Amino acid sequence: MARQLRQATHGVFGLLSMLWLCTTIYLFTSVTLPTSSRENSSKKKILSDDESRTQDTSSGETTIVNNQVNLTGIYFPALDENGNPGYVHNATTLHNNPPVFDTSGIQCGLNDATMQLLTQRVYVDLAAHERANKLVLEGGGGKPRAKIFCHIYTTQKQRPRIQSIRETWGNRCDGFHAASTTTDRSIDSVNIPHEGKEEYNNMWQKVRAMWSYVYVNYFDSYDWFHIGGDDMYVLVENLRLYLESEEIVTASNGGDQPLLLGQIFYQHGNRSATYVTGGGGYTLNKAALKMLVGTFPNCAPHDVNSGEDLLVTQCLKKEGIEPYWTTDETGAERYDHVSPEVEFNFDSKKNPLFWYSYYTGNENIGPQRVVKRAVSFHLFKSEPTVENMMRRVHAILYGHCANVTLGPPVPTKQWSDGKFLGRYWKSPKLQCELNAKVDEICICSMVKRGRNEVQVCKKHANNTSHQMQ
Repeated sequence: MARQLRQATHGVFGLLSMLWLCTTIYLFTSVTLPTSSRENSSKKKILSDDESRTQDTSSGETTIVNNQVNLTGIYFPALDENGNPGYVHNATTLHNNPPVFDTSGIQCGLNDATMQLLTQRVYVDLAAHERANKLVLEGGGGKPRAKIFCHIYTTQKQRPRIQSIRETWGNRCDGFHAASTTTDRSIDSVNIPHEGKEEYNNMWQKVRAMWSYVYVNYFDSYDWFHIGGDDMYVLVENLRLYLESEEIVTASNGGDQPLLLGQIFYQHGNRSATYVTGGGGYTLNKAALKMLVGTFPNCAPHDVNSGEDLLVTQCLKKEGIEPYWTTDETGAERYDHVSPEVEFNFDSKKNPLFWYSYYTGNENIGPQRVVKRAVSFHLFKSEPTVENMMRRVHAILYGHCANVTLGPPVPTKQWSDGKFLGRYWKSPKLQCELNAKVDEICICSMVKRGRNEVQVCKKHANNTSHQMQ
C-alpha cells in the first residue's frame, strides 16, 4: 500500500514537472528575441488597456507584442547622438520651450496670390481657440482640449526647414519631433532607422518605422497624430477645433471608431479608388493608429515605394476603414495638397489635363476651393525656398504683416486667366482621350517602371458599335 502511494505521488510530481517544462518552453519560444535581449535586462515596458508593448533598448532589434501582433523587424529603436539604440525623445520640449519667430527678410509687402488667399479667405480662428481654452480653465463643462502629436519625415540636410517648422507651427502641437537621419535635440530631430535605404522611393518603410515608433512611445499621451513632410504647413489651432467639432466627435464615436482624415485623392482619376494624400499631411486618432500598426506585419511589409499615403490608406481599407471626407458642405478642402498660390488661381475647367484636376473632385474655383478655417497646405517648390515661404505664410496668418499697406495684386508668373502655364505631370488618360479620334477609345493599364508603377494609356479602335449590329 505504501509503495503504491509513493508511485502515485511520483506520478503526480512527474506530471506537474512536465507541465512546468512545457509552459516554460512555450513562454520562451512564443516571442522571438535576439540573444543579447535575453541576456540584458534593460527593457522599457509600456502598458495600455489590454496591450503589451515592450521596447528592447539594448539592441537594434525589438519585439513588440500588441494583442498577439509581433512587430519585430518593423519597430526600430531610435538612435541617440552617439548611435546608441533606445533613445526616446521628449516630445513636449518644443511646445514648452518655443523658439523666437524670426521675422527678418519676410516679404510682407508682396501682394501675390499667397497674400490674397491668406488675407481675403483663410484665417486662423484664434478667437474660437481662446474661447475653448477659457472654457476648460474656468471649468465650464468643457472637455479637455484635444492633444495632438505632430511628426514630419525629413533628413539632416533639410535642417533649415526643420528650424522654420519649429519657429512657426511645430511648437503649437502638444508633441512634436522630426524623423530624420540624425538625432539632434536642439532641433527635435530623431534618427529612426528603418528597413532599406534612406531615399524618397523608400518612403513607405520610413513611415512604417515612424508610426511604429510613435505608437510604442507616445500612444498613451495624445489623442490625435498628424504626419507630413518638411514642406507642410499646419494651422494647428484650426486643426484642433476641427478635431473637437461635433462632426468629428460623432464620426469617431467618442474615439472608438478609427478615423483617417486628410484630403482625398482619386488614384489615377478612378472615383472608386480613393486614398488620403500626404501633401498637406493626414491625421489618425488613437483607434486608427492602433489598427494601422497592427496591419504592418502583413500589409506590404517589405515593399519599396514612395507612396506611403496610398499604402497607409490601403492597409486601413483592408480592415474596413475608409478615408473620411474632410471637405465642407460646398466641397471646399480643409487639408490641402497644394500651396495657397495654386489654390487661389486654380480652375479645374481651365486646366483639365493638370494632375490636380485629375486627382481631385473639387470643382470650386480659386479661393472657394479652400475652407476659411483651413487645416494645412503643401508648400512644395515654393520660391525662393520652402523655409522662407513657411515663415511668410506664418507671418501673414498670425498678424506679423498686418500693418503693411498693400498695392495692386502682383500677377503670378505661372498662371494666365486661371490657366496653369507650368510643366507638371499631366493625366495620361485625359491626354489620350483629348488626342483620340471619334472612333477610338483609350485603354489604360499600370506598367512597372523601375520601382514604381505608372499609368500608360493607348488608343484603340472602338468596335463596340460594330459588335452590337
